[in-house]
Parts: sequence; C-alpha cells; structure tokens
Amino acid sequence: MSSGFLFPGQGGQGLGMLKDVPKEYIEACQKITGILLEETPLCYEDTVFTQLALVVKAAFYTDELKKREIYPELVAGHSIGAFAAAYACGVLNLNEMLALVYHRASLMKKAYPSGFGMGVIVGLTRSEVEELVAKTFDEAHPVYVSNENCPMQQTISGSIQGMEHTLEAAKQYQAQTAKLLKVAVPSHCLLMEDTVEAFAPFVEHTQLAPPSCTYLKNTDGRATTDKEEIRQDLLNNIAHPVQWNKIMDVTKELGMKMAIELPPGKTLTNLYQAKFGEEIRLLNLEQHGMEDTVFLYEKWR
Repeated sequence: MSSGFLFPGQGGQGLGMLKDVPKEYIEACQKITGILLEETPLCYEDTVFTQLALVVKAAFYTDELKKREIYPELVAGHSIGAFAAAYACGVLNLNEMLALVYHRASLMKKAYPSGFGMGVIVGLTRSEVEELVAKTFDEAHPVYVSNENCPMQQTISGSIQGMEHTLEAAKQYQAQTAKLLKVAVPSHCLLMEDTVEAFAPFVEHTQLAPPSCTYLKNTDGRATTDKEEIRQDLLNNIAHPVQWNKIMDVTKELGMKMAIELPPGKTLTNLYQAKFGEEIRLLNLEQHGMEDTVFLYEKWR
C-alpha cells in the first residue's frame, strides 16, 4: 500500500505556528536568509516571512516522521509546499530549500508589494469561474483564474480591487464561498511570468539530488522521479495554476491508500475527503499529533 506526505501552501498560517519548531531550524533559516523568524501580530502579512515559516515547519515535522521510520512513497506540495515536498524526497537539503524559498518569496514581494493577492471561489466549476473572470475583467485591475483545488473549488489571482468585484459577482452566481485568501501576492497566474524569469538563475544553479520517491508536479499534476522535471516544476509553478485536482487523481491512480498532511491546517485533508471520502485514509498531523499519527500509520499499514 502506497503512502504519501502532503504539504499545504499559504493560507493556513497563523500566529504561534512556530512555537513547536526547535531553535536550530530557526537559526538555520537566519543563517541562510538573514531573516529571524520571530512571530509578531503582523508577521504573516509578509509573504517572505510566511513562505519561510511554512517550509521551516514542514522540514521539522518531515524530519520527526523520518526519525520514527516513516518515509513517503509519494510526495505532493501545494504551491510553496512543493519545496517542502522536494525536501521530503531528498531533492533539496535544508539550506538549499531555505535559500530558494527566500529568493522566490523576495522576488514575488518585489514584483507586487501591495494591492494584489488571491481569492477562492467554492461551488462553481472551472468553466463557470473562467466565464465569470472574463466578464468582469478590467485591465486596470486584472484578475486571472489560477489554482484548481478540486472540481468545485477554484482560486483567482490579481488586483485586490479587481478580485473584490469578481468575488461579489461570484456570489450573485450562487457561489457557496467567495472570499479573499491570506496570500499577499498574485501567485499562479501570468502576472508572475517576469518573476519566473528573475528566479530562474537561482533554481538553475542549485544542485539537486535524485528523488528518493515519486514527486507530484504542481504544473500538470503528473508524477515524476526526474530531478530536472522537479527543477522545472519548482521554477514554473509561480506563474502556473496548481493542478491539485489532477494531483489527487494521480495519487489515487498510483495506489496511494494513506497520506499524512503536515502542518499547518487541514486544507489538503479536507480536499481529499471531499473527493474520495474514506477511499484514501488521511492523517492530519496537526489534528492527531505526532504520537497518534505514528500509531495510526503503523496500524493502517
């Protein structure tokens, strides 16, 4: 039976998220990036802090699971979670991951320091959201369809002013939910194409190791064990929609029967359960805690 590690993207972060992360991980981040991950009430409004905090937390819990002899056969990460997935399968070491995430986040912030972000629409199909975005599009305040998280959950990216107009229209279309997300940049759309170009030298000059297990790509949802394909996925996912709905289908096709979602939050757990019910068993590390997660993992294996 195949098992996987799942790593969330931005959105589930919150004050106190790093309180259980040992100081050596915080110190490693500061040494590589110059940024001290010291939490304050406003720290998670900054995408550089947020992205680094997410991968530092993911690295710690990945290491803790491996210390307990729990290793993934598949890894998948949503957006910034792809870097944690690359760490979990050994393609990146900790220092390499931190350096890449720092440059990625800094370039994203430089491109769109304010006034841009992401939103989510639940209850409409991909084609319905595409039609809605086309009808409400304003070149002065651009909005684009971005991630497909599941058949009835899409994200949009762009100008906050433009998204507010689009989200209000989505409510008139009877969307179940239409709201802004806690993401400070317009990720996963063509607004980030220049950022991909600026980020490319950092990715291209990083030494990657062969993956120890299968990696699911953000950009097309496909599985790979080719480190160069992973390199391209880490680079290009900034400007491409995350194909999470396809990733879920592919993990099922590959025989994944159980997965552990690493902190923070339970976004990916909810998406899998909504799509597959009990067909794939999800262990949410934040919800179950480490010891119960290990117990249930060994029991279900």
